[in-house]
Amino acid sequence: MSANPHPFVYAFPSRVQPLDGEQAGSGTLSLQWPQGVQPFGAALPLQQNDALQTIQSRPGAFSPGECARVIELGEHTPRVDGRVELGPSAYRVSHITWIEPRPQTHWLFHKLGTLFMQAGADFGFELTGLVDALQYTVYGPEQHFDWHMDLGPGLTSARKLSLTVQLSGAGAYQGGALEFINAPAMAQAREAGTATFFPSYLVHRVSPVQSGVRRSLVAWACGPVFR
Repeated sequence: MSANPHPFVYAFPSRVQPLDGEQAGSGTLSLQWPQGVQPFGAALPLQQNDALQTIQSRPGAFSPGECARVIELGEHTPRVDGRVELGPSAYRVSHITWIEPRPQTHWLFHKLGTLFMQAGADFGFELTGLVDALQYTVYGPEQHFDWHMDLGPGLTSARKLSLTVQLSGAGAYQGGALEFINAPAMAQAREAGTATFFPSYLVHRVSPVQSGVRRSLVAWACGPVFR
């Protein structure tokens, strides 16, 4: 993504400091700009990224056999109730399992790493890796996850790109849609094996499951802070 010159209404100063001498303590500040840059009407490099508000789906990212392997891993690992850092417990109602790196799961981490690096290039994100284990999620009837972002305090502030891999077939449940604010629903996101990528700051939810069981794999890629 190239940065092309663009006219700025106002360019921020590169240095701000109090005045010295007789004017010290007056509250007036000395503003300085780089050589050749004027505060008004300057043409400066500006990089645009139209992918920052997009959602990308990759149908068939996981084969039926790979989906079955992930489900087997998730179903044979102790599960806990889904929780959020803030908000009432009813905000999120589901069961989750954390899939940690071990010899029988290395293939899954390698596969997700490849998918994340491809998607990161499309979004223009610099990614480093996964801080959290993989989250296998199960939503049954009346279960859901209300509107939220994947960003939060502490380590979650380093999340940049989120991923949901659909493991259940589209006909295995009713409801339970992955929805985003100001974005159309994607029918292909319900197909088993589809990987859906989105910036971790996008507000989204899993709507209440009406019947059946929805299974998915969730992961978050971290990297240098946004700047």
